[in-house]
Amino acid sequence: MKLHGKIHESERQNVAVEATHKSELFMEQGVGRALRWQRTRRRSKPYRALRQAEQRAAKEHLNLAWQTALRDNPELQRKNALAKWMQKQKIKRKYAQAAHEAKQTAHFTQNVVHATGQIVRAVQQYIAARKSLLLVVAMLAMVVVFFSAGMTSCTAMLSGFQSSYISASYMANEQDICNSDLYYTEMETDLQMDIDQTEENYPGYDEYRYNIGEISHNPYELMGYLSTMFNAFTFEQVQAELARLFGEQYTLTREVIVETRYDSNGDPYDWYVLQTTLTVRPLSGIIAGSLSPGEQTDRYNVYQQTLGNRQAYGNPFDFPWLGYVSSGYGYRVHPITGEKNLHRGVDIAVAQGTPIRAIHDGRVVSAGDAGSYGLCVVIEDEKGYQSRYAHCSSLSVSAGQEVKRGDVIAAVGSTGNSTGPHLHLEIMLNDEYLNPYYFVDTGYDGSTAGAIPGTPGGVEIPAYPGEPVTDETYAAMLEEAQKYLGYPYVWGGSSPSTSFDCSGFVSWVINHSGWNVGRLGAQGLYNICTPVSMANAQPGDLIFFWHTYDAPNPNGVTHVGIYVGNGQMIHCGNPISYANINSNYWQQHYYGMGRLP
Repeated sequence: MKLHGKIHESERQNVAVEATHKSELFMEQGVGRALRWQRTRRRSKPYRALRQAEQRAAKEHLNLAWQTALRDNPELQRKNALAKWMQKQKIKRKYAQAAHEAKQTAHFTQNVVHATGQIVRAVQQYIAARKSLLLVVAMLAMVVVFFSAGMTSCTAMLSGFQSSYISASYMANEQDICNSDLYYTEMETDLQMDIDQTEENYPGYDEYRYNIGEISHNPYELMGYLSTMFNAFTFEQVQAELARLFGEQYTLTREVIVETRYDSNGDPYDWYVLQTTLTVRPLSGIIAGSLSPGEQTDRYNVYQQTLGNRQAYGNPFDFPWLGYVSSGYGYRVHPITGEKNLHRGVDIAVAQGTPIRAIHDGRVVSAGDAGSYGLCVVIEDEKGYQSRYAHCSSLSVSAGQEVKRGDVIAAVGSTGNSTGPHLHLEIMLNDEYLNPYYFVDTGYDGSTAGAIPGTPGGVEIPAYPGEPVTDETYAAMLEEAQKYLGYPYVWGGSSPSTSFDCSGFVSWVINHSGWNVGRLGAQGLYNICTPVSMANAQPGDLIFFWHTYDAPNPNGVTHVGIYVGNGQMIHCGNPISYANINSNYWQQHYYGMGRLP
């Protein structure tokens, strides 16, 4: 503003300066309007989609009314085209008249509410001035009469708003939402344990081979589908549908293969192999085939934008955390005991020391060592909701303290029963656990924008990410990785018998070089690592990339390789090979480096 003021002083004596200044002002205003328009368009996208869906629904209702008229009045079929058109326009005018009446009713209701507000304010002023109980009672009676006369109109007015909000929100209650996803995770855990126990349950084979796809599902896709198909569903109502979806997503087969081999004397013998294969279909594809085009598809897409509108709690971090979940809410194979375990929260694997924020206002019930939870904070609000933050490295609050949503209460750590730095977050109401996926702000705004670690909005890279792997361990990693140079890329592959995909290859190598992490995807591998800057990266660290394909989580890691130094990595491209990470492609998709624990 000071700069503009100085220019204004000069432009009175110089026409050229004045013309240039006015052009610059016009451009500033244009850019401002464009930015505001873009922001408004982004925020209103789900609701514009909803309005379009409602318009299509109205059109379908009109077509239904016309088809109903044809069914009930067969003589219409025998009329000429002009008569049919006139009859259809008559039906259309009826719908337009009904819509006009609804609009007039809403306008009347708005006047009623405005007038009621004026009366209430007059009552308040009268009470303050005269303290006359009799007149107060009389005027309140007038308000009641006035309001009750417009109650029907108020209902009509509010129904439009409720319709828009409801269409973007999960309508089932909290426990039915949680129990439905819990049931799906239990079926997935039983499947994983069935695969893990193959050699125990099917003994006697000479060799066991596995070709196993990744067992997981997107909880928002699942809940968006159930809400689209069943509205305010109960768990009992959708249980059979959950089983159907699961059966279509996962297909487990076992095949006995008999190979002829030869002993040291050259004599043939039979070699029995049990091949276990898990074929996995994307849940999104199954859902797309189950929804009818039009209203159902549009409503489902709105749910994917709004995530169900149930996120009443704040974000425990300053960045979107969905891409850092290492273990979701529900049943799982416990990473330490190996047994079936109900995981009552979400594990968000971010760097040691990352600040943790309170997700709601309340009082600190406890803050300290909580056994297997490690250093832990529990906060309770006035309605009885509790949030628990476990495995912290340090605490910033104490018992009895009042906190506000967004206050820093602790830092991420790995205390208690923990396999690496992460936040274990739980939500409870009356000793019942709720799924944080559906009730905690994820920080995701519906866009594909994000930030890589170490940049504004991204995860902080700690000053000390831990010691790099030893020379002996790196040599073992490189030796194991080089065995498979030239192997083709196979989606879901995770062993030499099936070949590999990128994460299957890296998981295999590190599991045969001193770690025991199981079969993890690219995001899962990133989650168990500590972020490290490119400048401090050492051979044996992992290197991660994003946006290499259209992944369900647009801010998630999509590709992984093993850094070998000198700007090179070994990874499962097509085929497994070395690659220059300084090429244009890999630099455009670079996400970060990670150091294995």
